[in-house]
Formats: sequence, structure tokens, C-alpha cells
Amino acid sequence: MYSSRRFGHSDDPWFRIGGFAVSTTVFVVGLGVISMIIWAAEGRYGPIFRELVLVSDNFAFGSVLEGEVWRLVTWPIPNEPDIWTIILFAIFYMLGSQIESLLGRWRFAFFLVALTAIPAIIVTAVEALAGIAGGVAGLRMVEVGVLVAFAAQYAQARFWPGIPGWVIAVVIVGLDALQAIGDRDEYALIMLACTVAVALLGIRAFGYAANLTWIPKLSLAPGSSQWSGRTRRRSRSRDHLRSVTPADERVSPEIDALLDQVASHGLDSLTRKQRKQLEGHARRLRRRR
Repeated sequence: MYSSRRFGHSDDPWFRIGGFAVSTTVFVVGLGVISMIIWAAEGRYGPIFRELVLVSDNFAFGSVLEGEVWRLVTWPIPNEPDIWTIILFAIFYMLGSQIESLLGRWRFAFFLVALTAIPAIIVTAVEALAGIAGGVAGLRMVEVGVLVAFAAQYAQARFWPGIPGWVIAVVIVGLDALQAIGDRDEYALIMLACTVAVALLGIRAFGYAANLTWIPKLSLAPGSSQWSGRTRRRSRSRDHLRSVTPADERVSPEIDALLDQVASHGLDSLTRKQRKQLEGHARRLRRRR
């Protein structure tokens, strides 16, 4: 669907089942597949489904406002079994794998939790204040957030048949917004707006999407500079590399210049040849260690 060249560098899984690596992306998709089987077994509004979805308190399911706070993070789990859900999982896997490779497993997991919880908290607060009604379930909204983050970082990545990623993101978000407006679904519209905002602010807070200077770059937590992105960590660690590594592992002037460029202008400032040089240097270091 888009160029399969991997842009990131960190593919460490959480664990392995035999030879199969289970990353955050794989775990989320696997949980979605299991939810489809459970959905089929118990029926559309079965007891498990009713306990997981995020709905306003005028439904008979229970709600966050009635004390069921776990719904703020469980609503992406129940997914209805159909062909569109399978396509959604495939897109989430492809894009999520790229973002997880870029951020690393911990930060990507944190990013997904933020995409899940923050919009849910905001829409619940608006429900309490303004009395809006609605509900949301399934991975679709989280997938939109991952797509927006991917397009923000890799705006020129080509989707079939050669359409830039940012165009795909704008079209999909625009269509979802028009559908919510047409349905007069304020609940869905707020969820969508919050998801897009969290995705953009999140990818910027991690130190990526450097070209989107109009998006504020937030600090994720006081004193947590280790969360500010892989490029900053590389920049801070260059002196350490020079002082403790053997001579054949020290950073060459050319690689040092590339690290400076990434730290100042982001990964998007590198040419394809420069990316390959940096990736080759990272692979050599991993093999020696």
C-alpha cells in the first residue's frame, strides 16, 4: 500500500513465541483478532462487549460517569468481525510497525495509551458538561491517530498509486469529519479532533515531524529528557561514544556530521544515501556489541 522501506531502527519485540516476535503492534492486532472471535461467540451486544465500550450514560451499558473508568482505555478492544476490520488491522500493522520502529516499543506503547485515554477523557468531560451522547468502540480511531502520526513524520511516503502520505491522512480525517457532521454526531467529532491533536502533539513531543513547526513541541514529563526522541539521545551520547568505545567503533567525522544534522533538523533532512549511511553505522555497532 505504501513503500515498504523501513524508516526506523528499533525492532525489539516484547517477547517471542517460538520464532515469532511479538511487538506492541502485533500484540494490539492479535488482541483485536481475539476480540472478533469473542464478538462472534457472544453476539453483537454480549456481556464482554458491553463492559468494554465507551458510551454516554444514557445507554444501558454503563458508563465512565457511573464509575466504570476502565472504559477509558478498553474501548478499542472490541472489534466487529468483517472484511473492513481485517483491512483496518492490516493498515494498522503496516503503519504501526513503522512508528514503533521509529519510537521504540516503550514510547510507542505510551503513544497508543495516550491516543486511547486522552480523547476518551476529554469527550467524557464534554459529555458531563454539555450533555452530548454517543459511543465509540474498536481500533478505528486509534488507527486514524497512527496514520496522522505516520503522515506527519513521513509526509512524502508514497501510498498506492503514488499518493503522498499526508494527502491520504487529510482525506481520511476529512471524510470522517464530514460523516460525523452529517450524522450530527458531536461525540464522534470530538473524539476525532482529539485523536488528531494527540497524534500530532505526541509525535512532535518525541522529537519527530520536525518540519511541522506550527505544532508546539511539548515536554512529556518534568525532567524526562530521555523521552525527547532518539535523535536527541544520539546527540547527547556522542561524547560518550568517543570516550569509551574502541578505536574501530568511534564515530567517524562523516557520521558525526550526520548526527549533528539529525539533531538540528530531524531525520527528514537526510537524503536516502545519508539514511543508508547512518543505518549501516547502527548495524555495525550492533554486530560488534
